[in-house]
Amino acid sequence: MKTTVFVIVFLLFLPYQLLAIDLYIATNGDDANPGSKQKPFRTLPAARDAIRKINKTMTEDIVVYIRGGLYNITETIEFLPQDSGFNGHKIIYRAFNDETPIFSGGIELTNWTLYDKDKNIYQSKVPGGIYRQLYIDGKRAVRARTPNRISEITFGPYYRLNATGKRELLVAEDYWSSVAELKNLNQVELVVGSHWYHQRIQIGNFRRTKDGIVVTPLNPKGKRTKQNEFYNNSRFHFENDISFLDIGREWYHNVKKQRIYLAVESGADLNRAQIIIPRTVTLLSVSGDTERRVENLEFQGLVFEHTSWNGPSMEEVNLDQFAQPTVDKLRGLLPAAFSVRHTKNFAVRDNVFRNMGANAIYMHNADHADVEGNKFYEIAANGIVIDNEKRNPDPDEQSQSVAIWNNYIKKVGQDYTNGGGVLANNVSGLIVEHNLLYDMPYSAIQVCNQPGGLYSIGCKANRICYNHIHHVVQLHDDGGGIYTLGGIQKGTIIAENFLHDINSGEWAGSYPVSMIYLDNHTSQILVRDNVIRGGKAEERNGSKGNYLLRNVQSNKNIESNAGIKKGYNPRFSSCRPAGDAIKLNKSK
Repeated sequence: MKTTVFVIVFLLFLPYQLLAIDLYIATNGDDANPGSKQKPFRTLPAARDAIRKINKTMTEDIVVYIRGGLYNITETIEFLPQDSGFNGHKIIYRAFNDETPIFSGGIELTNWTLYDKDKNIYQSKVPGGIYRQLYIDGKRAVRARTPNRISEITFGPYYRLNATGKRELLVAEDYWSSVAELKNLNQVELVVGSHWYHQRIQIGNFRRTKDGIVVTPLNPKGKRTKQNEFYNNSRFHFENDISFLDIGREWYHNVKKQRIYLAVESGADLNRAQIIIPRTVTLLSVSGDTERRVENLEFQGLVFEHTSWNGPSMEEVNLDQFAQPTVDKLRGLLPAAFSVRHTKNFAVRDNVFRNMGANAIYMHNADHADVEGNKFYEIAANGIVIDNEKRNPDPDEQSQSVAIWNNYIKKVGQDYTNGGGVLANNVSGLIVEHNLLYDMPYSAIQVCNQPGGLYSIGCKANRICYNHIHHVVQLHDDGGGIYTLGGIQKGTIIAENFLHDINSGEWAGSYPVSMIYLDNHTSQILVRDNVIRGGKAEERNGSKGNYLLRNVQSNKNIESNAGIKKGYNPRFSSCRPAGDAIKLNKSK
């Protein structure tokens, strides 16, 4: 009897969190609450901090249920090694039932007043800062530009320019007339696209010549292109001046006056519209280090939206393919809404990533990570980026066995148009299977980064299988549906993917576009049994020693199997890394 009484008294004095495996967060909660279903927390950090008190003695998974509603994120929420699941158990942050929790880094604007009646322009006072995106009822508005954006596929039309051979630009007098009289010319961005490059240039000096206007960038230093000069006949437009504000759904931000100006379509009612400007750069950061990782952490069924990145407003940017800065100090540092570093057994499942100001997910040194069943769209740069900081990382710093499957990825590269769906630089054991990727201005998937020759850079045994890819590389050229960039990629296989409707667009340059493009000294990849309707699988620019087998224009079984496949587990895939399979298939 005394033992029973002691146990009851002991339990009464235990903190609530020690008794509960399930915790709750709700928009009407309070961080002073115990986190129960009846008395939930208000914020994600409150639940995280409560778990820190109990996770080292975990005997089963801890689940944090997040109720539906809007959670405004004004600064990055950090998860550190002490936020891991311990003793082989997981900590899962999950949407409650069918409810929709939304984590937003944006500000809603409601205080609109008429600015210009004739042009139907309204204005709103905004907090100090720089804003580069604006969304009306969930759809991206166009930052004021000339010529006006008409196409939602190529974002054109554009002007054409030439290069002088001195890292200067030659603009025709007729085009220059649209900016010649502007007082704030140094705030205008000259947005240039050529082949696989995207550049946002701040105008420094200019001079008139018999051939046109020669423009010198405000920052004349830094690498421009592979030849370190601008390409002739590049497409461009001018962006970011109130004088360009001449059609509905265009907007302009005056930083000094702290005002947003928005041109609306005739009959539009701003009182009924939801208008959002992003301000938070990174919503969630999961960050361990080389000594201690974040382990056994998972996020499910959540919506992440409205992130920002102001780098191009501070200093012009020159972006290599997949929106990678060419300046060394920026390499790999294009920010992401969800930043994941030094993790093990990490997962994001069934989430939505939308309306992002740079990348959606960035991973570095993430082992055994699952990216499953998510939706990515309206992304300024890339959907998923992995290991973008070193050309030849040590194995201990390299992401291994990352699996990406059953994801919808579309409308990436919306601001930085050479962004793509999945960029994985120098990874091993990567699995990219049963994804649907489409509607992109540049390539859908790139694996590895060039070492400058036929060298091994630790990029090996990767699997790209059963994906459905179409309508990509719609603006740029020198890319493909699946693109590899150099190095000996021993054991890598590209198999049974369905690719179609991938062709050079009307604004592309003269460089090639392929369904499957093995570029720049790519070697030892098995490319087999892919449907490449309307195109080819090809080796280019020193690539050799690959095995291209049975890639066809049509195969109903491969086509029907490609893309999203519910209930699929890529850890048990029949698409195995190439090895002996190369020898077997080579003889057929």
